[in-house]
Parts: sequence; C-alpha cells; structure tokens
Amino acid sequence: DPFEVEEFIERLCWRTNNEIGSDQFDPDLLYETFVETIKDMKILQERQQRKCDKLEEALKEEQAIFVKAIDKFVAKHQVSVDYFHQLDEKINSVAGKVIHLGEQLQNVNMPRSRAVEAQLLLNHMTEFLTPGPIVNDIYSDKSKLYEAADIIQKLFQISQDLPAQRFANAKKKIESKYDDVEMQLIEEFATAQKMENIERMKELSDILSQFKGYTQVIDVYIEQSQATTYGGRDVFEGIVPLCHKHYKIIQQVFTAPDKVISKFILNIYQLKINQFVQTKLDDRKDENKYLKTLSELYSRTMKLSAELQEFFKGSEDDLLQKLTANIFDRHLATY
Repeated sequence: DPFEVEEFIERLCWRTNNEIGSDQFDPDLLYETFVETIKDMKILQERQQRKCDKLEEALKEEQAIFVKAIDKFVAKHQVSVDYFHQLDEKINSVAGKVIHLGEQLQNVNMPRSRAVEAQLLLNHMTEFLTPGPIVNDIYSDKSKLYEAADIIQKLFQISQDLPAQRFANAKKKIESKYDDVEMQLIEEFATAQKMENIERMKELSDILSQFKGYTQVIDVYIEQSQATTYGGRDVFEGIVPLCHKHYKIIQQVFTAPDKVISKFILNIYQLKINQFVQTKLDDRKDENKYLKTLSELYSRTMKLSAELQEFFKGSEDDLLQKLTANIFDRHLATY
C-alpha cells in the first residue's frame, strides 16, 4: 500500500500520548518522539539504499554477462547461417553434376539399349531366315505372350521392307506367326472380358492396338457384350442401361472410346433392333394391327435415338437417324 504521511503522524501522536497515560498534551515528548522516528527512518532509508545499490550493481553485472552471451550466440548463429549457405551451394552444385551425369548416362545407355534390342531382333529374325519350323518356346509359352507380341510385331514391320523374292519364305513365316500371336492375344482378351478383368483387358487392348487386326478385338468385345438378351421380349427396354454400363468399361479399355461406343450402338441397330422390327412387321394380314405396330416401333426407335444421342459427337450427329431410316424405309414407303 502507498505511504500516507498524515496517517503516519496521527498514529505516532496517538501512540506517544497513550504511552505517558496523561490527558495533558506534552509537546517536548512529542518533539523527541518525532526526532527519534526521523533518525530511525533515515537509518532505514540508508539501509534500503545500500540494498538497492547492491541489487543495481548485481543487475548490471548479470546484464553484462547476458549481453556477452547473446553476442556469442549471435556470432555463432551468423557462422551457422554462413555454413548453411555454403552447404546449400554445394548441394546445388552436386545436384547439377548428378543431373548432368544422369543425362550423359542416358545418352550412353539409349544407343546401348537400342543396340541390345537390335541384336535381339536380329537373333529372332535369324530363326525365321533359317529353313524349317520355328522352335523358340517364346511363341508357345503363354507366360511370354506379351514379349512374343512385342517381338513379332517389330519383325512384321521390318519384313514389310524386305524384297519379296529373296525373303519370301521368311516373310511368310513371320506373317503366319504374327497372325498366330494376334489370335492368341484376342483369345486372351475374350477370356479376360468373360472374367471381367478390366486391367488385363486394357493391357491386351494396348498391345493389340499396334497390330493390323485391332478392329477384331473391338468386334469380340461388342459380340460378347451383346451375346445375352437384354430387356427380355422387349429389346428396347435394356438398350440404354446396357450402353451406359459398357461405355464406362470402354473408356477404361480402349484408346478411342467414342468410336468403339458408336460401333457398339451401330451393331445394336443393325442386328438387334432391325431383326426385332422386321420380325414384328412380317405379318401384314391384319392391316390395322400392322400399322399400329409400325407406328409404335417407329416412335420407340426415335425415342431411343434421342436417348442415345449423347454418345455421338461431331460428324456422327445424324448417324442414328440414318440407321432408323434404313430400318423403316421400306415400311414407311407404303405407309
């Protein structure tokens, strides 16, 4: 609490008067009390001042010690920063050298790998140039089918530039083995599709995309996808869900999904819908029933075309209209 001078004096006077026990006021005693109290306070002040001086001196000493310590830490920090910058420069220098070395190694390895690949192809070509059947098990071992496909596809491309008269037998053997490997790949694709192994289908599709009969694998996919009946007796009912389901798979498996789904739908129109419509309209004995069926089938086909239009873009915008016209032309001509 703060020191109150007036309150201190009043308390001192009251205590002095109580000590003498008299109702009379004694100014001399009060004076002596004040003089002694002032002396005591001066002594107390001197003691407190000495304590303050010692504390201030100790504080200055500690401050000097901490200032020196901070100066040392700042100096060490600066040294660490300098070391860090030096290390960073060395790391960048080493990284640059590593990248440069990697590029040099790549430049060296690329011709080397090409030379190894060329040597491998040359060895396989020698087998086809040698009279007699091909006995290399790479073409019969299913576990090496991908490797065989890569080799025979490259040999086939090379054989196209060989003179026909001089290398007729070799070219014939290469083409035969090419067709054989291609057929194995297509069969493996068909098996993978039945097992719904999309990853395997994608691998085989990518490999077959380098072969001349790539369209066959698309035909196999479409044929197997549409082999089972959809919609029961009503062929229209299951077409849209079927197309959506297979478009998701086609996008994962084939490199040109829009073209594949177009062919997928084209096959539905030319085979499924056309056959269904012609069967329904073959009986013309009851003219009213025939016309009613024709109107219903035509309307449903137009509705289906509108629902499937999302799969067709660009130049194929009117394909479904053309397919519908091909199905109904001969019936509408006499409508």
